Amino acid sequence: MSARRPRIAFLGECMIELYHRPGDEPGTMRRTVGGDTLNAAVYCRRALGDTGAAEVHYVTRVGDDPFGLDIPGFIEGEGVKAGHVEIAKGETTGLYAISRDDKGERSFSYWRSTSAARRLFAKGRDEALEAELEGFDGLVYSGISLAILSPEGRERLLALAGRMKAAGRIVAFDGNYRPRLWASKDEAAETIARAHANASLSLPGLDDEQALYGDADARGAVQRLLSLGATSAIVKSGGEPALLGDASGLREIAGVAAPAIVDTTSAGDSFNGAALAALLSGGTLEQAAEAGHRMASTVIGEYGAIVSREATWWAGGPLAATA
Repeated sequence: MSARRPRIAFLGECMIELYHRPGDEPGTMRRTVGGDTLNAAVYCRRALGDTGAAEVHYVTRVGDDPFGLDIPGFIEGEGVKAGHVEIAKGETTGLYAISRDDKGERSFSYWRSTSAARRLFAKGRDEALEAELEGFDGLVYSGISLAILSPEGRERLLALAGRMKAAGRIVAFDGNYRPRLWASKDEAAETIARAHANASLSLPGLDDEQALYGDADARGAVQRLLSLGATSAIVKSGGEPALLGDASGLREIAGVAAPAIVDTTSAGDSFNGAALAALLSGGTLEQAAEAGHRMASTVIGEYGAIVSREATWWAGGPLAATA
C-alpha cells in the first residue's frame, strides 16, 4: 500500500476578479477568480506537476450567488481540492477590479465588506473544520486571511497555526498587509507579528514588513522574523534577490529576469506557491526560493492573477527545473 500523500490547506478569501486587457473593447472587463491564498494554491499545484508529492486543498466560504457557485468548479479545474469550499446560503461573494499603469503596476478596487469568507471561524461555527485542519500536514494563510475575520476568528486561526507548528507541521504565512482591511496599523502589526511567530516558514514581501515595522532592509526583516519565533523565512523584494534565513544563517538567492512585465498581480502569491511545492517535493530552502523566482518571472508576463497554464511552462516539477 502506498504511503498517504501529505495534505496542505491554503485558507483565505477567493473573489471574482475583473480586469481590462489592452486591445479589448473600451469599457469591457474580463472575469476570472483570484485571491492571494487561492493564487498561491493554484501555482503550488501547478508546480507540483505530476509528482504527486502532496494534495493541495483550498478552504474558504463563498456566497450562493452565480459567481460563488462557479468557484468550486474553477478550483477543481486547477487540480486543487475544493471539498472545504462552503457555499453559504444567502451570502455574497467578494469582488475586485484591477487597474494598471503603463509599467504593469496595479491598483485594486474591492467590493468585499459582506463577503461570505468573513465568517470563517465565527463564533459558534467551524469547530469541525478546525479539528479537521489540525490533522493536515500543512497550513498556508496570510495577513489578508486574518484581516477579514472577526476578532474571535483571528484568535482561533492563530491558535490553530500555533498548534500545527508545535506538532511539526508546515505553517506558512505571508503578511500581505492591506491597510484598508485593518482598524489600525497597530492592530495589524500586533496580529501579523503573532502569525509570524507561529510560522515554520514566513514568506513576506519586504515592502509590507517595512510599512508595518520600519525594517531598514531585508536583513533586518529576516532577523526580526526569526527573533519572533519563525523557524525560517524568505523575504521577497520584487525582482531583487530574496533573502533567506533559518538556524543555519542568512543567504541570498538571486532573482530571475522576466521576459516581459505586463502585470505584477500575483507575483508574490505565485512565488509562495512554487516555493512551497519545492519544499513539499523534498527541496531545500534555497531551491524553494529559486522555484519561487522562476514562477513569478513567468506569471508577471501575462495578465490576471492566475495566468494560462502554458505560461507556467515548467509545471512538470520544481526540482527538475533546478537540476
